Amino acid sequence: MHFHCFLITLLLSVAFRVHANTDVILQTKHENGKNNHIEAAATSTTQVNCNIPNETKSGVCLEVGDCSAYTQARNAVNISAEKVNFLKKVQCRCKRIDANVLEPMVCCPANGQDYLYPSLKFSKFEYRRFQNVTAQFKRKKLKRRIQTVDPAQSFNLRNECGKQVTNRIYGGEIAELDEFPWLALLVYNSNDFGCSGALIDDRHILTAAHCVRGEGVREKKGLKLIRLGEFNVKTEPDCIEEPDYLNCADAAVDIGYDQIFVHPDYDEHSVAKFNDVAVVRLSRAVSFTHFIMPICLPNKGDESPFKAGEMFSVSGWGRTDLFNKYFRNIHSPIKLKLRIPYVGRDNCTAILARFGIELGPKQVCAGGEFAKDTCAGDSGAPLMYFDRRYSRWVAYGVVSYGFTRCGMAGHPAVYTDISSYIDWIHSVVSGK
Repeated sequence: MHFHCFLITLLLSVAFRVHANTDVILQTKHENGKNNHIEAAATSTTQVNCNIPNETKSGVCLEVGDCSAYTQARNAVNISAEKVNFLKKVQCRCKRIDANVLEPMVCCPANGQDYLYPSLKFSKFEYRRFQNVTAQFKRKKLKRRIQTVDPAQSFNLRNECGKQVTNRIYGGEIAELDEFPWLALLVYNSNDFGCSGALIDDRHILTAAHCVRGEGVREKKGLKLIRLGEFNVKTEPDCIEEPDYLNCADAAVDIGYDQIFVHPDYDEHSVAKFNDVAVVRLSRAVSFTHFIMPICLPNKGDESPFKAGEMFSVSGWGRTDLFNKYFRNIHSPIKLKLRIPYVGRDNCTAILARFGIELGPKQVCAGGEFAKDTCAGDSGAPLMYFDRRYSRWVAYGVVSYGFTRCGMAGHPAVYTDISSYIDWIHSVVSGK
């Protein structure tokens, strides 16, 4: 039986420059950015043996941050479908942190060495299908395998936004193919990507203002297009071998844009990045699929989830921890995810004040756990909260800025509070 952890951890994206004198400064996230699944174990610290594909010696289940072999394999510049297949297979048990939190673990070489061969071909039957799908993609004749939904005809945005087609509870710290289908990649005229966003209806992307205006954007020669339905930027098609079938995503969709709306009170030169929010209007409406769906926005009057003990999720293609020591601007090619806790306003205000930074009334903080944080390349991505009452995901924030060294204990990242901008967002979306 395959048990999937719901709460995720990840050394997602460590990458901002750190001065040689170890001073910490703040920057926006976009600027210089055999199967081993075992049912969740209790809080026991006893190491559990597990099997590593392509190796005869048993490994041990460790937390992601304690297995350098795993993080090195995951952080490779180019990750093929077979490498993703390997990374999924080395996920093992989950450690229970408390009654509601499960920490995913991976099968790590017991000798502390690297994996011998961190790649795993699909099974014989599925490999033939993978080759067929790949050939179809190359001929650009792949028939969409699911029925698309015309949002103008039969999609109730209020009721269906924030829903993932599958009801599976996901595990691991690599996102699934159809997980968070509202995530968008912003691609620039330099043919680089450095920010994320979220689809909020069939025509609009919510992102951070600094992702579409400012020095970093000018260096990349301006925004070129929006990519939806992406998983691995280095492969097409994107396929993952499930326990009993090969799961392949539709081709990613590249869409141009008509207009960019930056909040009128945003100042690109401000250190505190107040009003760091923008909306991109696509050049055409998109059809919704398993892999392209909008996320919900907060409703006026909803109870705020920004309170002690609440957990949020972030996902994106941020730079990874491996490259921090080299100070190189490299992003993860695959969609990653993590869970981070809300950080109280008083606590965050005190932390930022030490660096001469003011926390605005329309900004919130989350993260601040060692080796768990958003980082460069995750700018503009939604700070997501799962609304259990309606079983849907809601974008309550937009990744704005954080410390030059991500994943520092006691140093949370700052997010634009979307609930404070609902009227402005709706006015942009409605064209009023």
